[in-house]
Amino acid sequence: MAAAVTRSLLLRFAAPQQSWGSTELADRNSEPLPTRSGVVGMLAAALGAPRGAWPEWIWGTDIWARVDRKGGLSSDFHTVGLPALSVQDIRSRHRQAVGARGKADFIVPLGNGNKWTLGGGTMVTVRQYLADAEFLVAISHDDDDRVAELAGAARNPVFMTYLGRKSFAPTFPFHLGIREGDPRAILTVLPTRAKEASRLSLHHLLGDQNFAVETVQPPTMATLAGWAA
Repeated sequence: MAAAVTRSLLLRFAAPQQSWGSTELADRNSEPLPTRSGVVGMLAAALGAPRGAWPEWIWGTDIWARVDRKGGLSSDFHTVGLPALSVQDIRSRHRQAVGARGKADFIVPLGNGNKWTLGGGTMVTVRQYLADAEFLVAISHDDDDRVAELAGAARNPVFMTYLGRKSFAPTFPFHLGIREGDPRAILTVLPTRAKEASRLSLHHLLGDQNFAVETVQPPTMATLAGWAA
């Protein structure tokens, strides 16, 4: 009996900006390449799984990434302060009009389940982004039906796919279809638009801080013609 052929979903992560945070600090840093939790979360959203109810099988995905363009890290300085008195009055009157009591409290969600109430200081944060980067991400699973399910979800997502933040939608082409072979083998030979003779780093996404497993030198091509699937 012939051995089963591994099949992998291939996605292209490219956008003017991406963000792959691995910390829950006030200052949000970005890793230099996609994190495993970020990719898994994106796939779960595409499937329509609500937060905290991701399918158990999705953790069994094998995910690899090739860095075709490193991009550069940039920082965005944010401040959040108490709104003007006129704005506070308008919001408080609106609360009363809809039957609520008391003044508007102007709470800000921190992203970790807690809330910070404005009223005595300015919250200062620095958000880091990865600009003009491009990654090819290959995803497989022991069950080929799961790979097909992920491919369908990536093509027609229930919740929008984005690269770390909701405003960072991937550029076309994003969905490159299913290819025969394991993720590492596919990314070793798949053509790149990187400069000729470039050696590209290959990463096995096992956690949220991933180091290069090896470097590969795939063939080059000038355009992305024929990549979309």
